Amino acid sequence: MTMPHFLHALVMASSLIVGATGQGPMFTDVTAGYGIPPMKYAEGVNALDLSGDGFPDLFLPDVKGRDRLFKNISGLRFRDVTDSRGITESGGIGAVAGDVDGDGRPDLYVVKGAYPYGVNVLYRHGPDGVFKDATAKSGTANRKNGISAVMADLDGDGLADIFCSNWGVNTFFRNTGGGVFVDASAKAGLGAMGRSWGAAVGDFNGDGLADIFVSRGGADRPETPLLYINKGGGVFDERGEASGLGPPMWSMGAIACDFDGDGDLDIYATGYTGLDRLYINDGAGRFTRAGSDCGITSYKDVGVAVGDIDGDLLPEIVVAGFAGPVKVYKNLGHGKFRDITQAAGLGGFSRNEGVALADFDGDGDLDIYVANYDGNNRLYRNNLNPKKYIKVRPTDGKGPAIGAVVRLYKKGGLDDAKSLMARVDVQAGFGFCSQGPSEAVFALPDDGKYDLSVTFPDGAVARKKGIGPGVYKISRPVK
Repeated sequence: MTMPHFLHALVMASSLIVGATGQGPMFTDVTAGYGIPPMKYAEGVNALDLSGDGFPDLFLPDVKGRDRLFKNISGLRFRDVTDSRGITESGGIGAVAGDVDGDGRPDLYVVKGAYPYGVNVLYRHGPDGVFKDATAKSGTANRKNGISAVMADLDGDGLADIFCSNWGVNTFFRNTGGGVFVDASAKAGLGAMGRSWGAAVGDFNGDGLADIFVSRGGADRPETPLLYINKGGGVFDERGEASGLGPPMWSMGAIACDFDGDGDLDIYATGYTGLDRLYINDGAGRFTRAGSDCGITSYKDVGVAVGDIDGDLLPEIVVAGFAGPVKVYKNLGHGKFRDITQAAGLGGFSRNEGVALADFDGDGDLDIYVANYDGNNRLYRNNLNPKKYIKVRPTDGKGPAIGAVVRLYKKGGLDDAKSLMARVDVQAGFGFCSQGPSEAVFALPDDGKYDLSVTFPDGAVARKKGIGPGVYKISRPVK
């Protein structure tokens, strides 16, 4: 898709502003005094609204200590509610949250496959706000050296299923209703052997079904990423190599996003022993690795998150460097990026693992939380402070709609692909052991009106025309 003239001009103007005007860094480290103590062995981070008050909370697994839950009480201030909310387990490496029992409240699934690996835990979220261990009755007591998990409706029945990336055989837990699952890995064709790390879910071939990308490999055994194409009814066909995702690599984190603005989902995979890779989708689920001219030079990385951090409606890439600092790549459009790490002001800590973007302080821009294995967890406040913004919170009628796709258009542009300004996919699980809020945040570059569409996992589409700044809760239309 050719970028509209007005958007191209906006991008070029923004690229000149960031880091070149002396206005200070894009982000400020506000870690001190924000209410979350250092966690020595933090790997994943879940930044989402678990309490239902509109502010993202933080669930932080600890692979060698107590898993912790922190409630966001006033924008960049948090309170430890681990004990009062029923979080009792230790040793989590990654987690994912979503409504698995249909009561409208996000439940929490914690993966425990590290030091040493244990049984994964499913907490169901009660009406009193307390989480209760429902692992035994749920059928999700996985003991397969799991690393991370994602949730999505993978079989088309309207229920949130769980896919676990494991060292060994991956696991697909199919939701049969009421928060009860069965292991359907073999029947689904998802039980591949190997050393899997992170996963990303999205419709990569445009058929309306949720597909799965899996990053994997090791220092002595690089492996081609897996691409499970959904054939319907909970059955998948693995097409990683056939889809252009070779050669083999050691990748720990991945995320799906429309990086080049053509309307389909591309893939970013972090490289631990080689360069990170940006795979550009042709719209039919076939990928081409972006060349060296794309501007991505990062390597030895773990986690990754994406989002518009500078207000031009293009998604930036935030990479959790393990050998070096958190890195930021500004989106210049057309699949090109520029390293603005120094201008971003994110500090020089290494051994970073999970990362998530969220509007923690409610001011309309995306802040950053980074999990660090040496105890240098960091919360960075975005200094953009947009005067106008739109937030979209898709719901299935009860709770957040996992898998919804939010598209923002110039006013009058619905059904015109050339007027598409931004696409945000609501994903439960991405990067490395991490998760962001179930909302789309658009910092607006002008005072104009916009059109909005939300496509739900079952294909239903909700539309709003001529909207201005505000917070919009969009419900799935009844077919």
